[in-house]
Amino acid sequence: MKKVLQDFSGRLLLIGCGNMAGAMLDRWLAAGLDPAQVAIVDPLAAPRAGVVQHASIGEWQAADGAADWIMLGMKPQQLGDVADVLAPLVTGGVHLLSILAGVSLADLAARFPDAGAQVRILPNLAARIGAGVSAVATLGDADERAIAALLGPLGQTVTLADDSTMDLVTAFTGSGPAFVFRLIESYAAAGERLGLSADDALALATATFGGATALLADSGEKPGVLTAQVASKGGTTQAGLDVLDGDGQLAALLTNVLRAARDRGRELADIARGEG
Repeated sequence: MKKVLQDFSGRLLLIGCGNMAGAMLDRWLAAGLDPAQVAIVDPLAAPRAGVVQHASIGEWQAADGAADWIMLGMKPQQLGDVADVLAPLVTGGVHLLSILAGVSLADLAARFPDAGAQVRILPNLAARIGAGVSAVATLGDADERAIAALLGPLGQTVTLADDSTMDLVTAFTGSGPAFVFRLIESYAAAGERLGLSADDALALATATFGGATALLADSGEKPGVLTAQVASKGGTTQAGLDVLDGDGQLAALLTNVLRAARDRGRELADIARGEG
């Protein structure tokens, strides 16, 4: 298991610790991060052994008020209120990390101009088990080695030259697990409609999707190559593929799904800037 502490040190403050930020924190703690290095500002977050939790930024400031790394994990719509209180405290070499959908590096720089670096991270929920993917873009004098060490235990990391495509990445990988879960759910429901029990259908669907993605990742092949290894001309697989591929409907549907999620990210950015 990768150890965060190998190249990461300092005090980490999480502003908001819901599903995604909580998944990241739990993984970091499991990978060796000392709970004494962490503080949370979130009155509703589940408690973690050894991690100090505060109800507000003011309470944290009164108790300690020191952090080298601050991660924004609340709702994007709360950015304005949080920045009004937090910005005066983000100075010097403090790294500001953000997992807020739609909030650009330029937005962060405008709200937190005295931060040592702004770091925009787009993780996904599989980070909870170290199997996620995180896109990252930075602005300012970022400690790239420490950032890589911090993100390493979460899974794969893709470093972007800038954050111009981050709204699409948010839809593609951030929202992506939910879309996959819905596909598995629908696949299982189809099996149930055709005669499988609900439990058997879900178990078989989960194993089928999991095995297929694991094989794809391990093989290094393109998906089409593996598809051809399963399908044979005139066979059962090809009959199903003919339905999936008919009139390009599947590609069009998924394009529309990603477009809707991407566009919502842009709307959230406008709201965070007070323009929505």
